[in-house]
Order: sequence, then C-alpha cells, then structure tokens
Amino acid sequence: MRTIAILLCLLFCLPTRAKKMDENNQIPQKDISIRFNFGIASANQEGTGESLWYSNPKKSSRGFQYGIDFLRHHKYIGYGLAFKHYMHGLSFSESAQNSSLHENIQIFYLAPQFSSVHEAQLLKGMISYLDLGIGYAHYLNKGTINKDQKYSVPKSGLGMNSNIGVEYKFHTHLGVKISISVEYYIFKHLDEKIEIPSKMFEKRSKLGIFMTSPQLSLIYHL
Repeated sequence: MRTIAILLCLLFCLPTRAKKMDENNQIPQKDISIRFNFGIASANQEGTGESLWYSNPKKSSRGFQYGIDFLRHHKYIGYGLAFKHYMHGLSFSESAQNSSLHENIQIFYLAPQFSSVHEAQLLKGMISYLDLGIGYAHYLNKGTINKDQKYSVPKSGLGMNSNIGVEYKFHTHLGVKISISVEYYIFKHLDEKIEIPSKMFEKRSKLGIFMTSPQLSLIYHL
C-alpha cells in the first residue's frame, strides 16, 4: 500500500487538460504504440476477493499480472485494445477436520480502451496518460481438495479498467512508464457442482473482484 500511496502522490500532480506544446514536445500527434505491462496485483482488499471459497485468504496476498496494450494516438486522444492476464495460487487448511484446499486462479481480460494524453507539468519531458476501458473478462479456477479431488470452474463475465501513469521517452521509438491500474471484475452464476467433503469450505455463487496494481511498462512507438 505504501508503494501505491507514493505513486498516487506523484500521479495526482499531472494536469487535467491539455496545453499548447512547442515543437519539442514529446506527445505523439499520430502514433501507434505497443505497451508491455508488468505488475503485482492485490485482489483481496475489497469486494469478495478472487477466491471461489468463503474461506478467508490473507488480504495482503498478491498475484502477478502482465498485459499488452495496442493504442493509436491522434493528438491528445488514443484508442485501441487492452489485454491483461492475472495469476495467483491460494491455499487453505482446516486442521480440525484434516481438510485442505489449494486453488490456482487466472483472470483474462480483453477490452477496447481509450486514452487521454497530456504533458506532465511538474515532470518536464514526460507524458501523462489516463486510460479507461470496459470489456470481456474470463475467470478460471482450477483447484485440489484434500490433495486428490480436482475441480475446474470457468466463467465469463464483465471487466472494467482504469490506469493513470507517466512515460519517459528515452528514444524515438522507446519509452518506460510507471502507473497504477485499477480494475473491477464481475462473475455471476458460479453454479458448477463440486463435492465438498468438509463443511468448512463453502463455495461462492458470484464474485466481485476489485484489484489494484502498481505497474511498470515498456512502450514501443511505431
């Protein structure tokens, strides 16, 4: 959370509307860019969390997320596609009934995305971005109960994302970006029947996952 707070303090210094730039400004007027994004995501802070089960995962647990953005910019507006893939493993045990459960969780996300581009006033030579998107999400939970009973629960749903960050272009075609990504995923009707030997593990029928992720991106400008 400290990392997120520091990034927020930095990013909230960015302007909310565009200014006239001189000939040396680095904002792409007509540009196609590909972003390769990497981050550590927290999915258990708010909402139901990522787990299929009502057992309580640690709120401090985090998973790995990577993604690719394809964006076409025209002056201060960009549009394109965003892809994200989140992965995390969770384990629970109940010693009183000698029961255990392990789940491997994946969330896939594909959506159209729009981007607003500005010059960072307090960070000369850098570019600020605000991205917004809404689209298709897919949840996949593969797990093992008591080390021998395997299950798989796939479900399609809806996802929304926003991202705010700054880019430093160190080459005509290359830049690096730090940002904060905020995402929300909704998955309903998780009705797959799973035989549960222990009453300590109760399955959820729907998920509302709120996820935050500090990210580092490498950007290639065509």
